[in-house]
Amino acid sequence: MQKFDFDEWAALYQRDPAAFEARRQAVLALELAKAGPVLAARAKDALGKFEAQVAGKDDAARIETSMLWMAASMRQLAGRMQDLGQACVELNQRTLPR
Repeated sequence: MQKFDFDEWAALYQRDPAAFEARRQAVLALELAKAGPVLAARAKDALGKFEAQVAGKDDAARIETSMLWMAASMRQLAGRMQDLGQACVELNQRTLPR
């Protein structure tokens, strides 16, 4: 796995925003390809919605929107983790001898 170099990406963005965007799109495409068709389709849909929401916004507004999306994603993940924990408790209750 290649380490993400934030400084390199930031410098590229400052130097050549078009090259930054091309590289970002290429990396996203590679990562989506790793997810498999079902997850990739869902991710592409979410990414398309995000891109539409931030289109034309300045960097600060894009960052704010990104943070809001990440917070919503974390809340959703936390809810699913709670559901999984509850399912494990119920499974243990059904399978453990009494």
